[in-house]
Amino acid sequence: MQHTTNHQKEQIQKESKRIRKETDDLQLSVRCYRGENLSSLHYEGLAELEKQLECSVNKVRARKFELLHQQVDNLRRKEKMLEEENQQIQYHLHHVAMLEQQQAAAAMVIKPMEQQRMLEQFQFSGEDQPISSLLQLAPLPPQLQPYRVQPTQT
Repeated sequence: MQHTTNHQKEQIQKESKRIRKETDDLQLSVRCYRGENLSSLHYEGLAELEKQLECSVNKVRARKFELLHQQVDNLRRKEKMLEEENQQIQYHLHHVAMLEQQQAAAAMVIKPMEQQRMLEQFQFSGEDQPISSLLQLAPLPPQLQPYRVQPTQT
């Protein structure tokens, strides 16, 4: 039993050392990618680092271009939807205006039979006269009497 416990401890220690070394290597790589601690690299290491960085930059640019392309596509779809919505609104506004004009024109036109009924509702003096002659203008008040213009002598 104690043998397996010692063996487990050794396994854990080996795994811990391996993880620690891997962590140190990754931290060194990160520093190199940031441009720190480059004095420890030789020409081949710098060339490899440059190659990795160029590959990473290309991946970043490709992803950036993909996102920009998606945004442009989305904006084009949105533009098309807004144009269609605008056309529908203009169509409805045009028809509403046409209906309002038709209703206004219909309200302005009073049919002859309706005119006759309206005139019959009022009582006029002298009902023996035809209805068309019953409508007369009232005399103007004195302040609105027309002025008479006389020619002047020269």
